[in-house]
Order: sequence, then structure tokens, then C-alpha cells
Amino acid sequence: MDLTLTLTDMARGMGASLVGVAPVERFHGAPAAHHPAELLPGAQAVLVFGMRILDRVMDWPSLLKGSPFYPESKRAEALRLCLYDRSGYQIINDHLDSVALRLAMYLEEDGYPSLFFPTTNAGVPEEYANVPAMFSHRHAAVRAGLGEFGLNNVVVTAKYGPRIRWNSVLTVAPLTPSPLLAAKTCDGLACLECVRQCPGGALRPMPVVEEQCVWLDPPARTDWATCRDSRLTTDCKGRCLRVCPTGRAPHGAPARQIT
Repeated sequence: MDLTLTLTDMARGMGASLVGVAPVERFHGAPAAHHPAELLPGAQAVLVFGMRILDRVMDWPSLLKGSPFYPESKRAEALRLCLYDRSGYQIINDHLDSVALRLAMYLEEDGYPSLFFPTTNAGVPEEYANVPAMFSHRHAAVRAGLGEFGLNNVVVTAKYGPRIRWNSVLTVAPLTPSPLLAAKTCDGLACLECVRQCPGGALRPMPVVEEQCVWLDPPARTDWATCRDSRLTTDCKGRCLRVCPTGRAPHGAPARQIT
């Protein structure tokens, strides 16, 4: 069986919602020491896979209203810590890491050296916690044709919008590339919902963006310190994902706005 198809079936069988392949040539211009071929000599492709976040988990700020067990003053904090941070973030990330390990081990057993990085920058010394990750799974997902960067600086997919998390495996295996995205998935400056609803104003579109082009690189800048502070003092964690209208229409139904 074709190796690319085998790996795709494996990833989907382990829960991946989207799978694609980016050839290393699409990473031209990557920062020093972040290009796949610098991280893995002889690398030919990056296998990228994402796992969606459940819709009701994304709607966490609206849950448990009127509960006799969670007073309003504590409700949002409890939901963020016990539901969103776990079901919408940590558990998915941990599972993606397991998928990456399984795929990388399969490739190496088949004679193809491979490498993967965890989904987050967790575990690095504290002074490096806010620097760019060792490898950008977001850039890999865009270069695998699975979506485009949105104004929220995460990958916006046609089916799930930005409500999906990523991991990837770098490999020397000659995998078949997926086509790049042909049509935009972010409504861009005609929408701006993520920018308007960011309570700290952490998202700022670039002064000049080519509005009609598929954004292979971030079209906005995020003030990460402001973003972090807002998440600690408001219920905005995940809001820039939640309010995006893309991918909100299940089974062809009209898109619904979530606030």
C-alpha cells in the first residue's frame, strides 16, 4: 500500500480530523534552525495532522448558568480550568503527541528516520517559555494545505474553522504532498470578529495585507503578554477561536454566530 495513504489511515484511525503532507520545499524562508531539513538532515516531508475541539467545549462560558453548585463568581474559572483547559487543550495535545510518536516509530521501523516535537513549548526552561516553539505546527499545517492563517494568528480550516489543534512528524520518507489551499477560509478584513472581540486588543492586522490571497504566513501580530494577561482576568480563553464564523455550519446548515 502507498506509504502516504497508510500513514493517513493510521492518523485518522487514531482520531485525527485532518491529515496532510507538506514537502520541505514549502518551508523556504523559515527562521534559522527551524527548517525541517535543519532539524532532520535529509528530511523530505512533514506529515501534519489535527484534532478538532468539540463544539460544546468551545462554548464553555455559557455552561452551568444557574447551577446551585457553582456561584457566578466562580463559574467561569471552574469551567475554564476543568473543562476548556482539559477537554479542549491538554487532553487533545497529549493525544496528538501520542499519535505523532506512533507515526514516527512506524516510519523509523520502516527505515525512514523521523522526528516530532510536542504540541506546545511545555517543559522548556521558564525564560524560554514565551519564545517561538522549536517547530511551528501551525506553519506546517498551512503548508500542508489544511488551512490558512487567520487574523487570530491560528490556522483556519474550511471544515472546523480555527477550532482544531495540531502536531506533525518530520521524515525523510518520500511522502506525496497535499495540494495547497486554493480558496480563502478566513474572511479577513471583512469580518474582523476575532480582532473586535479580543478584550485586551492583543490582535493587530498588519498594515498591508493582500486581502484576496490565501495567507500562508500570519497576517496579524499578537501581543502575547497582553493575550496572557487577558486570559487570566477575563473569560476570553479560546474566544478568538470561538467567535470565528468559519466552519460553524454542520452538515451544510447555515453558519451560526457564537458569542
